[in-house]
Amino acid sequence: MRSVSRSFALISRGPQPAPLEAFSRTEKIIAFCRVLLASATLAVVIVDPKQPSFRADLAYVVLNGYVAYSIVLFLLVRAELLRQERLGWYSCAIDVAWISLISPFTEGGTSPFFLLHVFVISSVSVRWGFRATMLVTIVLALLYPSVFFVASHTIGSDVGFRRVHLFRPAYLLTLAYLIGYLGEHERRSKRKLGFMLELPAAFRRGRPPGSALARLMRRALDYFQAERGLLVLRDPESGRFFTWDVVRRRGKRVRIALRITDTDPFPLPFAAETEGLLANDVRPATGTALCYDVLSGAIKRKALIPPLALPDPRAAQALIIAPVLIQRELRGHAIVIREARRKFTRDDLEFLLLLVAQAAAGFENVRLQEKTEEYAVAEERGRIARDLHDGFIQSLAGIDLRVEACKLLMRRDPTRVPRELEELHQAVDSGYREVRHYLSVLREPRRHEERLWAALDRVAAEFQSRQGLRVRVQRPGSEPDLTPATAHDLTQIAREALVNAVRHGRASQAVVTITCRPTHLLLVVRDNGTGFTNGHGRVDGNGFLVPAAAPWSIRERTAALGGALRVRSRPGRGAEIMVTIPAAGPGGRYGSDRRMYA
Repeated sequence: MRSVSRSFALISRGPQPAPLEAFSRTEKIIAFCRVLLASATLAVVIVDPKQPSFRADLAYVVLNGYVAYSIVLFLLVRAELLRQERLGWYSCAIDVAWISLISPFTEGGTSPFFLLHVFVISSVSVRWGFRATMLVTIVLALLYPSVFFVASHTIGSDVGFRRVHLFRPAYLLTLAYLIGYLGEHERRSKRKLGFMLELPAAFRRGRPPGSALARLMRRALDYFQAERGLLVLRDPESGRFFTWDVVRRRGKRVRIALRITDTDPFPLPFAAETEGLLANDVRPATGTALCYDVLSGAIKRKALIPPLALPDPRAAQALIIAPVLIQRELRGHAIVIREARRKFTRDDLEFLLLLVAQAAAGFENVRLQEKTEEYAVAEERGRIARDLHDGFIQSLAGIDLRVEACKLLMRRDPTRVPRELEELHQAVDSGYREVRHYLSVLREPRRHEERLWAALDRVAAEFQSRQGLRVRVQRPGSEPDLTPATAHDLTQIAREALVNAVRHGRASQAVVTITCRPTHLLLVVRDNGTGFTNGHGRVDGNGFLVPAAAPWSIRERTAALGGALRVRSRPGRGAEIMVTIPAAGPGGRYGSDRRMYA
């Protein structure tokens, strides 16, 4: 087995904020709520006759100062005049200090205790989630009784330390757990949605797929708080397996390695191709995995037999695996590994399945777009080849024959050479004008949107002025319902038939006839030229050419339309080219679905 390994180290700047976690928007909402809280606290103290608890002059100075601070901070945040990198931590620390200072002055009567503390807990929950919420609440729970204990020993009996000052911190911790849990759930939901909104940016044509995949894997490791990620993809053309191994260490240092192997480096024989896995115990003896079928939704628990072929099985503690399915065909697996003793949940597995499915669909769309462009380029090259074959190549062939004729006449009848040279000069001039005309057509935008009747009239006028060929177009009263591509191809078929009539048949007149039927459309081009000269038995008794003897350019265009081609030719009586294309269905558009008739 051949293996190619390439690794390099990258310094990650850490997780970037998701689009829906716009920091400025969050801080504006918190700043506005702070103004409402400060105003409500001041109103409670003014209305309640038992407030403030002591030193009313000093209490009103503190409360009004908190209101002024809230208003100023709100205006600065709204005008975006502050740097937002550390604004949340600074404002949170200042809020804790203000609340600790206000608490001793507002204990009498209706205390705004819960209003002040719940605001800080809620703001931290919205900003940073569950862990930060519990940490800040523990600080508040310790500061609250400490402030009253210190005040009772420094100020005196005006501020007493009571039993309620020990009970209230317990209420805060319980409340913080509920608020933090809900805030963490909301924050994770926003991170999920933000992650999904960032996916389309990775699916851009021209961007190297390897760097895009590595960037997505780093973002996934940041989201799942995992230390290692593996992405195994099978190339459908070569059958080889490409494995991206992303390792994240402390200090945000990320190492990425790429391996190319002939066999699957991480087979999963115990799981079906459409199953995702969640394993919080990966030990060889007791390890089991929860298998979730992404198609049927069935959930089964299976033993890890044989053990997983992980790159570092001793360090892995838990993992989740999602299959990479494209049109229900297994193309590989995405694996997220935690080396710390933290378990994955079903919610983690479901999000990884969704993430992998969307990423696979996005990359497949980009691949199909590139293939479509390649096919379009190939089709355009074929069209140019057909045009050159029926135009410039034939002119060069004629020039070559006249040059050979001049060589022979130089030895046999030199007196005829000037006449042949004059005809050669006319042929070169005609070829030159034809090539210039063709290049000018290529420079102009293609006229796919031109209707069939107008296109045929334009072609007839062109041959009348440039070739002296009188072309009459016979058509029904109403124009058929054609796709733009079909109208273009029919016009080109008529053009190429007229070119053959002039160049090979030396015709002076031609008739282009369009006949429409409910099931098909018939295009017939007749001329009064010499017809197709064929002396090798390629014309049957009725004068029809065998399919292989028909002009290849017209034959290819007819095949692309899913139609049938018949060419009738009799020496001295001209040629008749008949193209029949079917309708897509009863009353359908001609040429709307070519695959049905290809």
